[in-house]
Amino acid sequence: MTASLPPGPRGPLISVEGISGTGKTYLTRRLVRDQAITAIEAFSERAHGGAGTLGDQLLRALITAARGEHFLRAGHPGTETVLLLAVKTFDFTQCLPLLTRGETVVEGRGMDTIAVYQSLITCPDDLDRAHAEALAILAIAAQWRPPPDLTILIADDVATAIGRAEQRDSRRFTAEQVSIHHQADTLFRLLATGQPDRFRVIDRRTTAIQRAQAQCAAWITGLRHRLDADVAPR
Repeated sequence: MTASLPPGPRGPLISVEGISGTGKTYLTRRLVRDQAITAIEAFSERAHGGAGTLGDQLLRALITAARGEHFLRAGHPGTETVLLLAVKTFDFTQCLPLLTRGETVVEGRGMDTIAVYQSLITCPDDLDRAHAEALAILAIAAQWRPPPDLTILIADDVATAIGRAEQRDSRRFTAEQVSIHHQADTLFRLLATGQPDRFRVIDRRTTAIQRAQAQCAAWITGLRHRLDADVAPR
């Protein structure tokens, strides 16, 4: 069983992925200046908010159990993976009315981030097994919510991105956490290479943020036109 969006006119669902410190949140905030775009905030942006919705309550339970650990690890990776998938599935059901009204929804870190980091936590220092595990997690997720129409991967020099994240959060990553981010960068690129129809990659080493925003806006506009054409009378 694979979940799908309802037939008929709709807006596109887009996720922005990448390791910590690549500028995903900054870029997403610039994109949602367009009044036709709504953002689903990343977990890090929701960490200190209220626990009003079911999704927020599940996320709060994970944060509490992890006691501030960067990757929300509390010693139960299988349970944590299922709960993270549940949060993102809830997010999708919340944004579905917007999509069916024709609005564009941009998700700051989606199912791919969960698949990448949870697979590395489950299969540490074994990239081949982690890759297989990430694909398995995405297959499970696809039973409950469809994948994004477009996934924008923000790539960068890993050391530079980690430095930005540490400065932003006023905390230092451990050597093990740095290693996970390096492996995550590789795994994100493997997923992008394996799914070229869904992924687009922006490399911040060669693309200024203003150019990145313009490129993302062009991809989103093109996707809107394609979805409109798919339901237009023939």
